[in-house]
Amino acid sequence: MKLRDIIDPLMVLLDDANAAETLLDATDGQFERRAYVRSTMVMIEGTIWILKQTCLKASNPNRTRHLAVAEFAMLSDQTYDLKNNGEVRTTTKFLKLPDNLRFTINMCNRLFGCSLNLQAGDASWDRFLKAVAVRNRIMHPKVITDFEITNQEIDNCKQVVSWFNTMIHEFVTQLRKNAESISNSEEA
Repeated sequence: MKLRDIIDPLMVLLDDANAAETLLDATDGQFERRAYVRSTMVMIEGTIWILKQTCLKASNPNRTRHLAVAEFAMLSDQTYDLKNNGEVRTTTKFLKLPDNLRFTINMCNRLFGCSLNLQAGDASWDRFLKAVAVRNRIMHPKVITDFEITNQEIDNCKQVVSWFNTMIHEFVTQLRKNAESISNSEEA
């Protein structure tokens, strides 16, 4: 696996989120706000999926980077059960976004020797949870006012995007450094 295999799809997601932010900055209406929140959450969820796929590809049972069965299932977004006839049934496991992010970062730290910190319990994590709540509200509205996004909610979402992008940049930086370290030790 090459670093480009991670970065190229991340750039597509980042470009979409950037385009939504550019649209929001040009015309700050409720449509643009909803589009911005949706595209930034898609960027975060898509990035998590890319990181999980990277973890799956990096896993190697012959080295120290191996996965437990449950970890493999969670990285694959799958759950297993039995049908009445005794056959295995595989279903998609939909994880809550905050839990999915925590799990994925933990796996990246373990498998790639990274030291990413989600800052859970800090202001950044709280802003992330609030942004997820806004996304959930506009995606599953109960009343007409659920579609309205306030100035504070948009500012919060922008801070979340900055926090998340900084964390992913740090992951790529650490991944590159750790890959070079492993390569150099194997050559020696």
